[in-house]
Amino acid sequence: MKRLRDILTVVLLALGMLLPATVRAGNTVDVKEIVFGHIGDSYEWHITTWGETHVTIPLPVIVHSPATGWHAFLSSRLEENGGSYEGFSIAPAGSKYEGKLVEHDAAGNETRPLDISITKVTLALLINSALLLVIILSVAHWYRKHPQGSAAPGGFIGFMEMFIMMVNDDIIKSCVGPKYRKFAPYLLTAFFFIFINSIMGLIPFFPGGVNVTGNIAVTMVLAI
Repeated sequence: MKRLRDILTVVLLALGMLLPATVRAGNTVDVKEIVFGHIGDSYEWHITTWGETHVTIPLPVIVHSPATGWHAFLSSRLEENGGSYEGFSIAPAGSKYEGKLVEHDAAGNETRPLDISITKVTLALLINSALLLVIILSVAHWYRKHPQGSAAPGGFIGFMEMFIMMVNDDIIKSCVGPKYRKFAPYLLTAFFFIFINSIMGLIPFFPGGVNVTGNIAVTMVLAI
């Protein structure tokens, strides 16, 4: 533990020395842009920048306009056409719809269409949910193949059994009370859903790095 603490101290000191050097060289770090780029949603998924090239995954834009009906196209169409495509554009900074897809009415005012696009948060939610299904179903598959009373699982399955029983016995059972079994399946699902999304949000590269559980829509559905 002491050795790990010493290593972390050296790494932090090195980063602290490099940052002022970067600022002195004229390459200031825009912390606000980095933070909001991480926690914000968007119609594309920026992976990395390689030299002057931005590696980005364009995502499907699916909207319904009261005037022109349904539209479906990739977000890359907006950039290819100067920021506007089929009458839609991304609201600029300072707008009440900042960062969202808008169109303009006859008076020139910004209006929001019905927007069911696959945004970065939506795609990350689907990826993380698929990952959660793979993990849980692999554990269930092991137990279906091994009858009760057989040898205890090891490796990843053994770790997941320990993790699940810890949450079930130490959190759910102690908090809910004698009737905990009725609520345990949902509470375990909610716990691991939040856990997987939070862990994936800490990974700084694709397919991680998206703040799914910080999105108000996700937290609202969980609360309901």
